[in-house]
Amino acid sequence: MIVVTGANGKLGRLVAAELEKKVKSADVVLGSRDPQKLADLAGRGFKTVRADFDDAASLDTAFAGADTVLIISGDAPNDVRIRQHRTAVDAAKKVGVGRVVYTSFTNPSEKSLFPFAAIHADTEAYLKASGVPFTILRNNQYAENLTNGLAHAKQTGTLAQPGATGKVAFIARADVAAAIAGALTQNGHAGKTYEITGPEAADLFQIAAALSAGLGKPVQAVDADPKDFEKLFASMGMPPFLIAALLGIFAAAAAGEMAAVSQDAARLAGRPIEKVTDFVTRTA
Repeated sequence: MIVVTGANGKLGRLVAAELEKKVKSADVVLGSRDPQKLADLAGRGFKTVRADFDDAASLDTAFAGADTVLIISGDAPNDVRIRQHRTAVDAAKKVGVGRVVYTSFTNPSEKSLFPFAAIHADTEAYLKASGVPFTILRNNQYAENLTNGLAHAKQTGTLAQPGATGKVAFIARADVAAAIAGALTQNGHAGKTYEITGPEAADLFQIAAALSAGLGKPVQAVDADPKDFEKLFASMGMPPFLIAALLGIFAAAAAGEMAAVSQDAARLAGRPIEKVTDFVTRTA
C-alpha cells in the first residue's frame, strides 16, 4: 500500500494521476487535512484518509500498514515545517512503514541563501537518523514558478525578476510527479537521494528569448532590484516569512545554487523530461 500526504495539493493530485497509471487505485491511500476535498479521487477508486501534520494520531492511522509513504513538504514558516516533518517521520517509524519517500529541495543546506533549504536539511538528517528506509527526492524549482512573470511579460514585453543571471534547472510539476511515481512504485530506490531537475538550466534572459519565440514578438529580460520586489510582495499581503523565502530563492538562483542538471528525473519517470525553454514556448 502507498500513502500520499498532501494529496489535495497541486503536486499531490498529479502524483495520484501518475500512480493511477502504474498500480490499482485501491492500493493507494490519499491523505489530506480535509479528506472531503478528495471526494473526486475517491470516486476513482482511491482510498482517502485524514492526514494532518499537526495531528500525530491522524498520521499513525493514515500510515498504518503502508509499504511506502510519500511525505510532500508543506508550506509554513521554518519552525512549523520542521516540527511537522519530524512528526510525520516519527509516525512512519512508530507504525513500521516500509519506506518513506520525501520531497526535499535542491541544495538543502543551512548555508543556502534560500531560507526554506534549512527545513529540508533538517528533515533529511532526521529521516536518515530515524532508521526508516528512505528515498529523498531533491526537487528543483517548478517551471510553473515562472507563470505569473510570463503572463506579465506577455502584456508588457518585459520579464523582470531579481537574480536574472542565475541559471535554474526548472522542471514542470507534472514531470516531478512522474518521477515521484517511479520512486514510489519501483524497487531499488531505498537509501538513495535523487536530484529532480529539468534537462537544462536557463537564466531569465534565455527564458525571455524562449517566450519571445513563442509569442513572435520581442520580450526583454530585466535583472530587477530585490527591494522593488520586496515592496511588491508586501503590497500583496504576503507574510514576512514567505517574502523572505521568495527573495532568498532569487538570491540562491543568482548564486548558482540551482544550476546543476541531473538525469535522475528522466530515469525515475521512464520518459524524457521537458526543457524549461520548451515549456515556456509551449505555454506562450
